[in-house]
Amino acid sequence: MGTVLATIRDLESQTEWIPEILEAEVLEVDEETGLPRTARFKASATVGTDSYTLTYRHRDDGMSWSMLQGRLQTGQEGRYQLDAVGPASTSVTYELTIHHNLPLPGFLRNRVIKGLVDSTLTGLKKRLES
Repeated sequence: MGTVLATIRDLESQTEWIPEILEAEVLEVDEETGLPRTARFKASATVGTDSYTLTYRHRDDGMSWSMLQGRLQTGQEGRYQLDAVGPASTSVTYELTIHHNLPLPGFLRNRVIKGLVDSTLTGLKKRLES
């Protein structure tokens, strides 16, 4: 579980395993833990390129985040929940909610978010297996 946790907490490496993330920069690190507290991202989206800043909360079994500011998004909440399922196996639950004011039909918005979740989990799996 430790390797998975370290991978998801390495925000700047997300550009290497999440195709939609174009840039990632940690802005603030917690002095006690050394873990990222805020980060800025640039990501490709169906409707264009978005820039946003997230704030993070860390737990022993994952992390969660919410958006501080964004260009296309009006809000974002997400979390990774990790559960050990064996001595060398970890189950990863990834939840993502994105809010925006763009005129997109619900089915298209859902497809975009599902695609992002799928590519993130696929990228994470490939990263951990390499």
